[in-house]
Amino acid sequence: MNLIPCSENCKHQKDGYCCLEEYGAITDVISSPCAYFDERKETAKNTNTAKNKQ
Repeated sequence: MNLIPCSENCKHQKDGYCCLEEYGAITDVISSPCAYFDERKETAKNTNTAKNKQ
């Protein structure tokens, strides 16, 4: 197991580390140095939780 530090807004990032289990499709994202970057999408559940905390 490798601990790869990550601060990207990626669905594989958790608690500051990359948690990619298996190699995925290589993306062609210019905005990130990571070949496996997959932008995290806000879900309705996350949006509602954030609104309730305000």
